[in-house]
Amino acid sequence: MNLHALKIFYTVAVTGSVTQAASKLNISQPAITAQIKKFEKELNVVLFEPKGRGVALTSVGQKLINPAKRLFTVENQIESIIEDYRNHKNGKLRVVGTYLATSILIPRWAAKFKTNHAEIEVTITTANSKDVLDQLVNYAADIAICGGEPAFYPEEVEWEELWKDEVWFVVAPGHKYANQHITFNQMMTEPFIMREEGSATRERLFALCKTNMVEPPQVALQFSGLTETIHAVASGYGASFISSLAACEFVERGELAKVYVDELVPINTIALCTRKHEKPEPLVKEFLTIIRENLPLNGPFRANRKGR
Repeated sequence: MNLHALKIFYTVAVTGSVTQAASKLNISQPAITAQIKKFEKELNVVLFEPKGRGVALTSVGQKLINPAKRLFTVENQIESIIEDYRNHKNGKLRVVGTYLATSILIPRWAAKFKTNHAEIEVTITTANSKDVLDQLVNYAADIAICGGEPAFYPEEVEWEELWKDEVWFVVAPGHKYANQHITFNQMMTEPFIMREEGSATRERLFALCKTNMVEPPQVALQFSGLTETIHAVASGYGASFISSLAACEFVERGELAKVYVDELVPINTIALCTRKHEKPEPLVKEFLTIIRENLPLNGPFRANRKGR
């Protein structure tokens, strides 16, 4: 099969336009059209049909999209590995984590690592749990730290439970439910301030609603960062559902207050993630050792390696 022609097909398919594909690939429109026709003739199928000013995929064209996407994702991964090697011959370590990990945990580990490896470039990226795992699977990161239940992790990921973090319902100190014991149903009637979709704690809250057969709360405000969420709640509006590691200092200072919900103590599993069936390079292996030897002292910890 002509992989160059397949890439042209894929680019036209995802852009929906010969014009946009030509611009993206830096190939003339007539050349794009000619290559597609030649490719269709080679395969003896019709891949596109006219639609308005653009083109639409035929049924067989639609079937080719996902396999082509996987193929070119692997191609991009290989190019990324080679580019990283060329530009970082002394070594580069890429760590991705959720906000909790990158703001509280990873900086301490990175500092210990850099003490022994000043020449190594360490990049730390923050994303929600879903994007964290996507970056790991797609070779945009070497190590990932995120939260979530076992079923949350893709098959390609090897995960190792580091510890279990309590997740608290919090409100402003002057809120009617501050430091009170209430039912889960009562808690869910409050407007909530939450992280965006893809956040592990948000997914956990909605899963609790499903398990308890309670209508999910109204998400009145949505932020992409945990700090913004905390400050919005502390300002006096609504409630939130956040990590105890992130909230404990605010509760101790009296800027937030806990709400005790019917003996419900939700736990979020914090996991160390790597790619399955891949032997870690020495730099990665050393960073993994630093993580395991320097876990937070507060909160329940249970080393429990699991591979999916």
